[in-house]
Order: sequence, then structure tokens, then C-alpha cells
Amino acid sequence: MAPQQKSKTSSHRSEKEIEALLKRLHSGCRFILFEDVKKNDISNILRNAAQPDEVHSELGRALAHSYIESLDDALGERIILSLCCGEDIESNSSNSHHQTISKTNYASAANAFFSYLAEYVLANNNGEDSNDSTAQEKRYQIRSKWLQWCVRCEELISPAADGSSANTNGGGRSVLISCLKNYSSICVGNSSSGGCDMVYRSLKSSTSRKYWIRSIASALELAITTSGGGLEESNVLFQDFHSLFEACTLQARGKIQFHDLLAHNEESRLILNESLRICTMNLHNDRSVCQFTIKMIEYLAVSLASYLDQLVYASTNPHESVAVLELSYEWLRGLSDLIRSASAKELDEDNTKSLTKAIDAIIVAILPQLSSSTSSFMVAFEMTSICATIASAINTLGQYSTFTTAKSAAAMRLGTLALSLESDREIKGVCDLLLGVFSCFTDDAALVDNDVTFVGGAILYALGCVFSSRPNCAKKALMMKKVGEKLIKRIPTIIASSISSSSSGEEKSERLHLIDLLASLKSEPPSTNYQHLIEVISEAISDSDQTNLHSWRRRPLALEDQCSGLLVGLAFLHMSVMSPILTEHGYQRTLAFLTSFLECYPRAASRVLPSVLDTVRMSSQQSPPLPQILSTSFAFIASKPILSDPHSAHLAWTYLSPLTNDGVPSATRASIIRILPQMCLNNKKLFRRIRDVIGKSMVSTDPMVRIAATATLSDMAKLDLLRDVEGIVSWIQGRLNDEESTVTRFALSALRYLVQNEELDFDLVVRVLEKRLGTDLGVVDDFLGWDILALESLVELLSEGGLEEDDDDESHDEEDEEEGGPAPTAKTVKAVTLLIELALNISSEERYDFSTQSRILSKIYQSLANYSALILGLDPESIRTCADLTSIPEDLRGDWERYVELKTIVQSGMSLVTRMEDDTKNDDSGSTTAEFSINLVAMMQLLLSFEEVTFGSFVFRKGSSSSKGKNEGAQQHRVSKAVISALPEISAIRSMYESDESVSARVAAYFYALGVEDDNDPIPQTSALLAEMTECISYFAPPADPPSYAMQVFSITNAMSAVFRSIQNADENCREELFETAVDQLEEWATEFSEYGYIALSALALATDDSPQLYSGISRVQNIILDGSGMFETEDVKLLCTCMVAARLSQTTDARVVDLLDSVEKSIERHNGQSCFGGYLGLAIFVQSVARKIRSHGSDPSEDWCREQARRCICILVKSLNNCTLTDDESILELASCIETGKSSDTLPLPSELTAKDGAAQKLIGVIIALSHCFPALAGVSADLLKSVVAVIDKLPWGSGKGFATHAAYKTLIDAGMYSMDDLSGAIANTVARVQGFDSDCIDLLDPLFSLASLCRLSSGKVKEELDLVNETATRILNTSSRMSSKGKTMAVFTCCASIGELPGVTSFVPNVYSSVKKDQVSNVVAMMEETLLNGEVECTHASALALGVLCAMRNSSQTTQQHKREKKSDRKNVDVNSIIQGKGGTVMEFVLHQVAKAHSDILVQHSGTKRATKQLCIIFEALEAVALPGSFSRVVETTLHSSAVGGTELTNSSLKILFSQIESGRRRIGFDGRGFLDMSTRLTKLPAEDLSKLIGAAGAQQMMTAMPNLLFQLPTSAGEEVAKCLWGISRDLSPKNQMVMTEFFVGMNTIFASAGKESNDKSKLSTSPALLRALQNFVASGLFDEFCKVAAQSSKIDASSSSYATSIAAYLECLDMISASTITTDTMGIQSDVAYNNVLVMASCASFSSKQTRRVETWIARQNVRGDPSNLRMLLLSSLAVAPQARNDIEMKESIANLFDIMLVAGTNNTLCIELIAAKIAYWWDSRYMNEMSAATHPIQRVTTMSSFLISSNLCFEVQSLPNKEISAIFDLFVTDLPAKLALLCQTWKISDDISNRATRLCKDATDKKKACLQKIIQLLDGGGE
Repeated sequence: MAPQQKSKTSSHRSEKEIEALLKRLHSGCRFILFEDVKKNDISNILRNAAQPDEVHSELGRALAHSYIESLDDALGERIILSLCCGEDIESNSSNSHHQTISKTNYASAANAFFSYLAEYVLANNNGEDSNDSTAQEKRYQIRSKWLQWCVRCEELISPAADGSSANTNGGGRSVLISCLKNYSSICVGNSSSGGCDMVYRSLKSSTSRKYWIRSIASALELAITTSGGGLEESNVLFQDFHSLFEACTLQARGKIQFHDLLAHNEESRLILNESLRICTMNLHNDRSVCQFTIKMIEYLAVSLASYLDQLVYASTNPHESVAVLELSYEWLRGLSDLIRSASAKELDEDNTKSLTKAIDAIIVAILPQLSSSTSSFMVAFEMTSICATIASAINTLGQYSTFTTAKSAAAMRLGTLALSLESDREIKGVCDLLLGVFSCFTDDAALVDNDVTFVGGAILYALGCVFSSRPNCAKKALMMKKVGEKLIKRIPTIIASSISSSSSGEEKSERLHLIDLLASLKSEPPSTNYQHLIEVISEAISDSDQTNLHSWRRRPLALEDQCSGLLVGLAFLHMSVMSPILTEHGYQRTLAFLTSFLECYPRAASRVLPSVLDTVRMSSQQSPPLPQILSTSFAFIASKPILSDPHSAHLAWTYLSPLTNDGVPSATRASIIRILPQMCLNNKKLFRRIRDVIGKSMVSTDPMVRIAATATLSDMAKLDLLRDVEGIVSWIQGRLNDEESTVTRFALSALRYLVQNEELDFDLVVRVLEKRLGTDLGVVDDFLGWDILALESLVELLSEGGLEEDDDDESHDEEDEEEGGPAPTAKTVKAVTLLIELALNISSEERYDFSTQSRILSKIYQSLANYSALILGLDPESIRTCADLTSIPEDLRGDWERYVELKTIVQSGMSLVTRMEDDTKNDDSGSTTAEFSINLVAMMQLLLSFEEVTFGSFVFRKGSSSSKGKNEGAQQHRVSKAVISALPEISAIRSMYESDESVSARVAAYFYALGVEDDNDPIPQTSALLAEMTECISYFAPPADPPSYAMQVFSITNAMSAVFRSIQNADENCREELFETAVDQLEEWATEFSEYGYIALSALALATDDSPQLYSGISRVQNIILDGSGMFETEDVKLLCTCMVAARLSQTTDARVVDLLDSVEKSIERHNGQSCFGGYLGLAIFVQSVARKIRSHGSDPSEDWCREQARRCICILVKSLNNCTLTDDESILELASCIETGKSSDTLPLPSELTAKDGAAQKLIGVIIALSHCFPALAGVSADLLKSVVAVIDKLPWGSGKGFATHAAYKTLIDAGMYSMDDLSGAIANTVARVQGFDSDCIDLLDPLFSLASLCRLSSGKVKEELDLVNETATRILNTSSRMSSKGKTMAVFTCCASIGELPGVTSFVPNVYSSVKKDQVSNVVAMMEETLLNGEVECTHASALALGVLCAMRNSSQTTQQHKREKKSDRKNVDVNSIIQGKGGTVMEFVLHQVAKAHSDILVQHSGTKRATKQLCIIFEALEAVALPGSFSRVVETTLHSSAVGGTELTNSSLKILFSQIESGRRRIGFDGRGFLDMSTRLTKLPAEDLSKLIGAAGAQQMMTAMPNLLFQLPTSAGEEVAKCLWGISRDLSPKNQMVMTEFFVGMNTIFASAGKESNDKSKLSTSPALLRALQNFVASGLFDEFCKVAAQSSKIDASSSSYATSIAAYLECLDMISASTITTDTMGIQSDVAYNNVLVMASCASFSSKQTRRVETWIARQNVRGDPSNLRMLLLSSLAVAPQARNDIEMKESIANLFDIMLVAGTNNTLCIELIAAKIAYWWDSRYMNEMSAATHPIQRVTTMSSFLISSNLCFEVQSLPNKEISAIFDLFVTDLPAKLALLCQTWKISDDISNRATRLCKDATDKKKACLQKIIQLLDGGGE
């Protein structure tokens, strides 16, 4: 208790003492007027004033002593108040007002007070009272309170908050100054003090802070002087000063008020100047450098780099930016002076390292920014002297240390700086820096990382090449090249390698730069990571891959960035030449990079050229030389990127032109001459110079030079680069007789190209050649002795002939049209003849070996194939005529011989192919064979196409041997389901019938519907069918007019065929019973309901096959008909049934047939004036039945009998025709006699004109319809007789019904070869004229209209206009306002139906839809019929009902018969080509198909000739692609394909090509269809992917996907949907082997969707059913999405092994884009599913559809924890790159960045990829064309980036997939390193700096490692600095 009591007593006493002292102070202070004193002299005045005023000084010391004793805070406050404010402010204010001014000066007392306290505190540092704990405690308390006194003094002298002035009765500011001055002496050098920075931050007034800075500087200066410069003391002093410097200069500019910025800048300048002054003074005073100075130099360099970061915050304020830059320049200038002075001193190792670190910071971070700032701000700095100063220091230090500056990034930045400068003086300064840094490594003793020297040396060398063209820099450039070359070639020591491998992670992070990443990969195999990264950069520069993954496109690079990109390319160009590791692939890839770069920035070409020329020099000097580099370099010099720039073009020509002069080695001279065409092509201004060089070289005595010059001239002619050819032609003529055959060859080649480009006339050139060479084209022997090279060129020249050209084209149009067009020129005819004769004679020439023969023949084939058939002398009409003649007429002999010659040439070519395959001695045989095959195929295609046009479908004929059944001869008619779906449904017909069951037409329609069979539904039971028919047979009563009668009668035959099919489909044991039941039922019809039951009985018997178990039933039917003749009500039905029974009996050559026909003939004769249409129709049925046996010529008696009966029936019909017409002669009867006897009708006269007898109109129509059904049988008897019958019918007038026969007539005659398609076209044109000539109400109009409708469907041409005429006319007739009669309207209905398909009973016996009909046409007709059914007249409604039934029956057109369903696939090994298909006799097609048969057989047998057969088959298949083949040929292709394992990939590809070529849309086929190819393609798609892969491989699957649109366009909906799914499964399973399989799948789908979106009048539009289209759209949009995502995700998890799916995803996005434009919205697509690892990559790529999708994917990626599976990390990184470009505007970017920062606040930063995702997004936005803030892009801080912008490309996500995870992570590290600066600049522009800074601050607390550093840097840049 005693000490405490003593303390209280002492405190009380001190209080009294202080009170007394203060009273004395207030009563007698002397006044000093400080206002008259300058601020800087205040200290001196105080010093001078204190001495005489010892009273006040003693008073101040006494106050200090008393305070020390008490240390009471209240007393301290009282003293400070009294010193600052004078008399006690708490006393009565009236007393204070009476104080005189002389009492208010307290300066001396205050100075003594603070000085005494400072001395007391500092006594501890001197060791005084060191053991006195009480004294130590007091000193500590004084130090801790002094900062408060400083602040309190400033508060007391500052104006009050309300604006009132401060109390000035005391010492005022003098007290503050004394307080700060004495406190500075305590802070400096005293580690236990409060810190200089705390005082600075606490002071509010700029004046106070400035004085504090000066006080600290003075104290520091004194402390350095007194301390002796020891390490420990220097560290303490440095820590004290550096904290103040940082608080003053590097504080966050964002926390400074705007009005304080000027003061802040002044303070920063003040402390900088004080720092530089102190360091300078120390360097001048000492021989060696004190530690403090060295540390300050290092710190000032690092701090300046940080200070420059404030430019980011000041970027929106130009004045502030300029202020920062100006201070930075002063800073750097002073710092460089310090470095120079320090480098001259004696330095130990540590000091040297500190100094080199400072130099590092200047070179790497400061110089690039300050030098580039002049382009962004209105400032200009002289950097040359600074560079010289730093260079001088480097040279001084070089002998002592190894610079860490010597790294690739520093060299790259300095090199970029040098390239961006314009002044030679500045460039030399930067070059000096580079030389100083890297020169020390030229010594082999220097240890350094090899990567550093390798890349750094390459940069130096590249800069040396660039600056060598500047005269003022040439010397410096030479030095740089020498140093660079030494560094590149230097071999690192073992120690250097160990240093490189053991470098710490910190050092590696410091070297994080694109150039470092490339350098680290360079030593790996050139085919992997390094080369791939070069490709990534190349694509990033040009961004040439314009996929539709997103809308991102690169903006142009800033000038400095262009310089960086250029330097990267040049550096690695030199590295690839000087390094054996990189030479093989690196050089070409680097040139590719430079090409991409120069395409974007062509003005840099002049800087690239010196480096390329230098590589040429170096590669030529190496031993051995590098010819590949030489040739590649010359090609690059001649490329467009180099020559498009005028300056670069001038440099290139200046360098290359001397190499074309005499004296230059021949090889070099020739090489340069050969690149001249490319140079001229890329810069046509060089033409005259190039022409002069060529002209001079063509007369050279050096053969190699002449050859090169002539070849160059030929190339220029080929490229059409020659101008003013008159003078050049003389050069060519002079070389035609050159002693070197190669020169002659190129001279002829040049003439060829001049003719080809229409510079010279072919005939003129040929005349000149004949004169110049002394030859005649007509004499083949003149050319057989030519050199092979010259002869080849001559043959090529002879391919350029042409047709005659008339001056007056219009006057000769009509004449040319009549003669088939203009004729070939005379010289062209001679040229063709010479080519053919050469081809025929060349193989017999012994002077030519086999290889030479092959080469010449190959050129001949090529030349001949270049001509049309007309020029070759092939006339279709002549060849068609001669082909069927045994003796060729004399006038056609020339045409036929030419055809035979060409066929012989082709045959010889195929023989040569065989020999080529057998000849394996020549190593070059492969290329020769390939060229020969191509030209031979072209020749064959020309001839085959000619034959296709000439012979049509008759160019093919059926196989010679076959085991076909009776039904196999008829080709199955198939129609797409799209068309079938538009036909009436069975239910619709049933409803129509049930609405009015009493109408016969509706009954017939229902019968037709009952006969329809569906593949998907089971065949109905017999009892059910008969029950349906029984209900309506009683209402069956056909009308009298023949068309309606025939159609209704055939509804019964159609229904009976369905009944028999149901019986046939039943169990075999039940068939006989069912048949008997059916007969019973039908007999009941006949006896109880209607006589038409007899027709049903007869039709059932005729439809039944020859099954023994049904024979009794058939006999029963025959007996019922034959025995019940009296039961018939009408003669028509009787005759019809009799003929049908006779047809059935004729199958067994029953003798009763003749009697039955006799009875029918007699009956018809008895009804001479009346119609017996039933009899006529029955005779037609009989003729067609027996015609099956007379199709082939033979001597079988049964066939002769059938032929005789058929002629008899036709004769009856012709006689009936005669009875219906009025004629003046017996010509028709004579024709009938000829038919009956089988005699020729060539000499028979035909009637000139025929008219119908009165009242015989209906009979005549019936006869014509019946005769038309007999035309095919009559053609089998005699085509001449058929032509005569057709001619007779054609004489009838329109309206007589002859229109019903035209379809059958022309179809039969065309099939027989009697008529051509031209004849058909003429008939259609004439019929159109007739239709248009009739009045719209004339009933005769319907006859030609029906004819036109049926004829159009026979034509293979475009007949849309004609069909439109039919539909318009019929619609007009059926209109209610039409005055056409009911009969005419009925015919209009049938005409509409005939435009869709064949009418049963009228134009055929079976209802069939035409294969050319379209769905919309069917829909229109059905709609018209339905409208007429509802609103038409009574007879029209009946006709419409019948027509709808017929249309419904046409649904069977797409169905397969039950027999076809039961047929088994034949064994592929048993396929005989000759039994399937053969060519027309004597044609090339016959030879080709015969060769197919032989080669096909050889492949199947698999013997020694298989290889030869494979080659032959490949050639033939390729040739056959040019023509449309019958579907049966697909069996050949299929068996070949399944046997292609023997023939290899080539045969597989050929098989697939011919297969898919045949299903191409637009193939014209007449007389046959290509359904077999469609079926085969469909079968292939249904194979399992593994089996398909084994069969056709991944490449074949790609072909299949390419053909997919053509395949799906021809399939019905259900089949098309199934095939599409199968194709997707194939592409999914095979895409890992060949990613293009999947790409082609999506491309094909996009083709389908695009075609559907075209206008209907677009000719390229391919129609497909809407149902199929919708199904495909749904399948692509959602059905396959999950599987597609899994495939893409799986491939992305594999390092460096799988191909990119960029093209597949891009194609898929195009599909989605096309789909979204239709009815399907994005809301229903697969992209709306939940994001997962399996689909995130595709989801990210699909984010371009909407910002909502982008945000969803980003959010998912940002929330994922990356710890765990490395594959997940890889997937997230790739997905981040995929989604990063998906930004469309600033608003979306701002929201996205803010959202990602918010996610980080929840999910954290350390275990997520938020930072990486933000970095990628900012990187993409930064280089996007959408970013308009170019001021940010050119900001100085961008000069110290990692160059990550050079990695940004549109498809970076997929381009890096082949890189390992390590390299992908390294790329993201580059993005993250550049993130802070870019993000801060963008946030400044977007006005969101505070928000992002706040979020980053909160995140920084928990972040670690690199992410923490990144966040800290973001905060620092956003806030404008800070600690």
C-alpha cells in the first residue's frame, strides 16, 4: 500500500506543480509573429527564438518533468490545451478576452516540452535506466500517448465543425509542428514506436502530413548518418520508412475524396523526392552502398509497379491518369539514376541481387506500361535515357550476377515494346537493355534454365532480323542476332537442367506467361502438346473456324498485341529452324501461324519477311541442307499474306529477283522461277517484272532454267495471269522445237491453257502447230514417234476443241435447232479423230512400254471425256437405229463405226487395268494407276450416259437365266407412305356406303375398300369378308357407260382377290373347306340377289392358283357358269363370265376354250349395233391371261395355241371397232385378218380418217378400252401390228373415246422400243393443244383431257404445267356454275382419278398409284371428290363415290403380296449377275455389266485374281454411278459389299458410293424403278453398329449419314422414323472411331429441316411427309439429346486421345436452330433437362439459345466441388470454356459476373471453379467484338499480361481436348492471372466496382493460395491501390 500511497501523493503534487507552471505560462509568454515567416523557416525561427527565451524553455521543461512524474492523462490533456490554445479555455471567457496578444505565444514552451519528453524517451535507446522498470513503463506510456497528442494538436488548431475559427490564443500550429518534429525522432529507428504510417493516416490536414513526411525524412537522414549503415539498423530504418511510403503513395485511391486527390498527389511526390534525395545523398557520401539504400532501391522499383496499378482505378479520369503517369515517370527516372549510381559501387552478392530485382521489376512491369501509356493518354515521356541508364547498370552488374530478368516473359515484353516504337533512338535503347540482360548467358560457364535462353535467344534473333532493315539500327540488330544465335544453340549443362527441374513453385508462378508455357512444352515430341498449342494460337489469331456454337467473334488486336503475336511467331520460327527437335513439324506449323496472323494484319508482313529470308539462309548453310524448309519458305514468300503488303512485296522481289540472274546455281535459280506464278497470282502488279524474268530465262543456255521458265509460263497461263499474249506466244513457238522434250511439253501445255482461257483460238493453234512442227493431225503415224512427255501435252491440248461460233447467232438459231445445234470445228473433228486413232494404235506400238502406254492412254481418255457426245461424233438417233439392225446402212456406217471405236477404247482400258494390277515392279505404279482409273471412269461415264439417253430403259434387259415364279416377273409397285396416307381410309368409304346403301357406285366403292390390304394388320378372315359383301351385293347394278361399268365390275374382281388371299392365309388344312364355303356363298348371291354373283364366282376362279386341293372347287365354278347360261339376265354378264371361265381353262390348254370363244364371237356379231361391253372386257381379260405364256419366243405347242387364241380375240375386237366406224375401205378388216393370221401389216393401207357411226358411241368406247388392255399381248405377237392398231385408233376424232387407249398405247410402244420419249413429249404437246382448243362446255373436251392426264404420268420430264391444266379444267367443269352435261362431269371425275393412278378396268386391271404422284396432288383430288360427293349432281356424286373407292383401293400400291412376304432371302453366294441384269446387245453397258459379272464372280470365289477383280469392280461401279440402274442391281451391290472383306476398303467404298448414288433425289428412271437400292439401304441401317462397322467401317458409316436425306425423303413416315433412329444409333456407337459420322448425321438432319422450310416453288425443295418431319424434329430436339451428351462427355474425359466434338455440336445446334424456327419451341427440347456431368458440355455449348440457359449452366458449374474425380474437373474446365463465350451484351455480362460472385459467397472459392469461370468469361468478353471499350483494351496494364488473349478462339473448348489436364489447368492459370486487371477495367466501365470489391473483400477472408492472391489483386485494382 505504501507505493500506491506514494504514487497518489506524487500525482497530486505534480498536478499542483503543473497548475502553477501553466499559470506562469499564461501570464508571461513572449509573442512571435509566425505569419510573417515562411513555412519552411519555422523550425529555424523556433530554434533561434528558444535560446534567448530561456524562461519559457525552462517552463516547458518543468512542465515535461512534472508530467513525467504523474503521467496523468487529464494533465496531459490540460498541458496540450494550454500550449495550443493559451489561457485555460475552461476559465471564464471574459478573462480570456482581456489577454493581450503578447501573452499568447507558447512556441518556446511547447518546443522545450516536447524536446524534453523526446530526450526522456530516447534515453532508453542509449542504455540509460535500462534496468529501471518504472522508467521503462513511463517511456512506453509517453510513446503510446504521443500519437494522440499529434491528433489532438491538429484538432485544436483546426477550424471547428460549425465553421468557426480555432482558438489562436496559444501556440497553435507551432505546437503541432513541435509535437510532430520531436515524435519523428522517436519513430525513426525505434521498432517499439507507434509507426510512421499510423501518424500519417491519423493526420487530417495535408499540411500536417507534409510536415510529418519532412520530419521523418530529416530524422531518417540523421539516423542513417549516425547508425553506420549496419544491416540490422538498416532493416529497422527501412521498415519505418517503407510503411510511411506505402501509406502515402500506395494507399487505395478509391478511399480518397475527390477534393483531396490533388493534395494526395503532392504528398506522394514529396515523399518520393525525399526518398530519392536521401538515397542519392547516401550514394554520394559513401564508397560502398548502405543496406538501407539498396533496400530502398529494390522497394521503390516494386512499389512503382504497384503504383502503376492505380491507373486502372483512374482510367475513367484522364487527368488523374496523367498525374499518376507523370509521377511514375519521375519515379522511374530517379530510380534509374539510383540504380546506375549503386551499380558503380562495391556490392556484395546480396546487394547485387537486390539491385537486379529492381532492374527486373523495371524491365518486366514498369517500362512496358510507361512506354505504352503514350498511346492511351496525352503524355509523352523520354524513355531513351532511362533505358540507357538501366542498360549501363546491367552491363556493370553482368559480371557479378545472373539476372532473373532473363526470362521469356521479360524478353517478350521488351521485344513487344521495341516493335511498337517508332524512333530509332528508342528502339536502340530497348535493344541495349535486351543485350545487357542476355549477353551474360553467352558464356558457357553461366548456369541458366535452358528454356530461358532458348526462347529469349529466339526473341533476340527475331528482333535482330526485324530491325536489320533500319539503317540506324543495323549494327545493334547484328549484335542481337549473334547473341540470339548463341543462346538458341547453347547446350545446357547438367547443373542447369537440375536447376530448371528443381525450381520452386514460387519461381514457376513468377514465370507464368504464354511464352513460358510454350517453352515448357517445346522439348516434348513435336506431334503432341507443343505443336497442338501452336495450332490453338493460330486459330485464335485468325478465328477462321466459323462454327455456330455461339456468336462470339474476335475483335482486332491492339497494336501492341499485334507486335506480341508477331514476335511469338518469329521467335518460334527461328527456334524451329535452329532446333532439330522442332524442325520436322514446327517450321510448317509456325508458318501456318504467321499466315493466319498476316491474313488478319497484313501490314506486319514487311517485318516477317526478313526472318523468313534468314531461315532460308540458315537452312541452306546447315549440313546437310534442309530442302523442305527451303521449299516451304519460298512458297511462303510467294504467298498472299506476304505479297499483299506493297512494302513486303517490294522486299520479297528485291531479295528473290537477283536469284534469277545468270551465275546463280541452276537448282536455286530454277526454284525461284517456279514460284513466280504464285507471286503473280498474289500480287498482279509484279506481272511485268515476272514476265521479263521468264522471257530472259526461256532463252537461257541452261536446260534446267529453260524447263523451269517454260513450266512457269505454263502455270501462269493455267492461272490466267498472262496479259498481252501476242508477244508471249512467240516465246512459246520458239520452244516447240527445243532439244529438251520437257521444254516442248510445257510449251504445248502453255498453249493448251491459253486456248482454255479463250486467249487463243483452238483451230488457229492447231494450224500453227502443224506448220511449226511439220505434222498433220490427220496422219497418226506422225505422232507415234514423239517423245512421251511432248505427246502427253499434245493430247491434253487436243481436248480443248469446240463448236463453231457464228457471228449472227439469232439468224442461225432456227437452223441450229433443226440440225441439233452448232457443229464442231474442222480442227476439233481432226483432233478427236487423232485421239481415237492414237488410242487404237498406241497399244500395238512396240516402242512404248506398258507404263508409257498407260500414261498416254490415260491422257487420251481425259481428253476424250472432255468432249460431249456430239463432238465425239455420236448421234443418238443413228446409234439407236443401227443397234437393232444386222446390216448397217451406208449413210449411218460412220456414226456406228465411231461408236464401236469408242467402245473398243473403253474395252482396251479395262484390259490395261488388269495388267496394271498384275504389274507390281514399278514403284510409281500406284499414282499412274489411280490417274488412269479416274480418266477411264470419266470416259465410261460419258458413253454410259449417252446410251442412257439414247436407249432409255432398253439399255438394260433381264437376265438370260432365271428361276422366277409366275409372279416374279411383275415388278412390285411401291409408293411412299406419305402419298398413301393421303388416300381415303377404309373407314371413310364404309361411312360413305352406309349413308346410302342403295347406290351401286357406293357398293362398288365399298367392294374396293374391302380389298385393301395393310401390312400392319392381319388379313381378314374369309367369312368376315363374305359377310360384309353379302349385305351389299343386291344393290349392285352398274351403269351402261363403259368406264363406269368396267370400274364397278372390277370392284368385284378386286374383292375376290382379297377373298382368295384370306383363304390362302388360312391354315392349309382349312383352305379347301373355306373355298367351298366361299363358292356356296357366291352361288347364293347369283341365285338370290343378283346375276353379278356369277361375275364374283368367275373372278374367284380366275384369282385362284393351281393348288390341287382347290381344283374341285374351281371345277364346280366352271360348271355353274357353263351349265347355267340360261340363268343370266343380261348378255353382257354372260359374255364376261364366259370369257373369264375360258381364261381359267386356258391355263391348262382346255379344248373347251375354243368353243367358248366361238360362242362369244357369235354373240357379239348378233349384237352388231349394240354394245356388248361385257364381252369386250371379257376378251381383254382372256388375252391378258394367256399373254403370260407368249412373252418368250419358243416352239412349245401350248404357247403357239395361246398366241393363236390371243390373236383371235384381238381380231374380234378389231372387227368390232370396224363395225363402230364409218370407212370407205376394208383396211381395218384387212388389219384384223393380219392379226388373226399373224402376218405383217407393213404394206397395209390405213384409213385416212374415221368417224363413229350414229348410235355406236358407247360401243366404240367399250371396244377401245378392251383393245387397250390387249396392247401388251399384241406387242408380244408383233410390234408392227400394234403400231397399226394404234394408228387406226389415232385416226378417230376426239370425243370417240380414243383417249382411253393412249396411255396403254404409248406405254407399250415405249417399252417395245418403237416409240421414244420424244414421241411421248410430242403426243403430250398435241393433246395439250387439243384441250386448249375445245370450248369449256364441249363434252368432247373430256376425251383429250383424260388422255393428257394419263400420258403425263408416263413422262419422265417435268409436266407440272400440263397436270395443272388437267386439274384446272376438271375443277372448272365440276363447278356448279358449269354448263357441262352430267356425262361430261362424270368423265371429269374419272379424269381427276386417272391423274393419280391407273383406273381398274379402264387403263389397267389393278388400281395403282403412279410412282411420280405427290401427296399434295392426292390430297387435292380427294378433297375435290369429297366436295363433289356432297354438293354435286346425282350422277356426279355416283362417279365421285366410285372414284373414292378406287382411290382407296390404290392403297394396295404400297403393300407387298403375301407370297413376297414368305419369300426367303437367297444365299448371297448364289447370286448370278447375268441372271439378274444384262445390257442391250452391242452396247458399252452390255460390256460393263459383263465385266461386273466376271469380277463379281471372282470376288465371291476368292482366288488369286481377287485383287485384280476388286480394282475392276471399283472402276466399273464408279462409272455406273452416272446412270440410273434398275433396282435389281442392288443385289449385286449387296453381295459385293458383304464380300468386300476380301477386296478391302476400296471395294467397300465403291459399293457404298454406287448404292447411295442410286437413291439420290432426282434420278430419272423409265420402265423400271430403283426400289431395290432403297430397300438395301434400309437394311443396312438396321444392322447392329458393331456388325455394320465390320462391314463398311466408320468411313462407310459416314457416307451412309451423308446419304441419309435422300434415303429419308423416299420413305414413309413410320419407316423413315425407324431408319432415322437406327442411323442415330450407328452414329452414336461409331463416333468414337470417327467423330464425323455423328457430324454428318446432324448435317443430314439439318438438310432435311432446311428443305422443309423452303418455298414450294423452290426447285431444290425435297418433299417429305409432315408427320415424318415432325417425328424427326422431336427426335433430334429431345429424343437423342441424353445419348448425345453422354457420348460427347465421355470423349472429353480422355486425355489427348479423342477427336473434338465441336463439329458435331455445331451441327446439332444448327438443327436446333432450324427446329426452333418451326412449331417446336426450346421449352420442349432436351436442353431444358437438368444439368449434370454427363451433359454439361453440350448444355454449355447450347447456351447460345438464351441468356437463361447460359445462366443456368454457369450456376451449375460454379456450384460444383472440384475435389475428387479428375475427370469431373476436366469436364468442368472444358464446359467453362464452352459457356464462356455465351455473352451477348454488357448487361448480361454484368449480371453474370455478379451472380458468380454471389455463388462464391455461398459455395466458397477454394473448392469451386468460380474464379476460373469468371476468368474465362472475362477473357472471352475482353477479346470479343461486342466489347466496345477499346480504351480499356489499350490500357498500359495490358502490356504486362500473360498474353492469354492469344489462346482465345471460338472453339477453344474443343481445341484443347487433346491436351492433358495439366496443360488445360495451365491455360486457366493464365486466364486467372490476367483476370484482375481486365475485370477491374470492365467494372470501372460498368460502374460496379464497389459491388464487386465488396464481394471480393468478403471472399478474400477464406480464400487460399492463388485464388486469395487473385482476389486481393482484384480488390487492390478496384480500390485504386492499398495494402
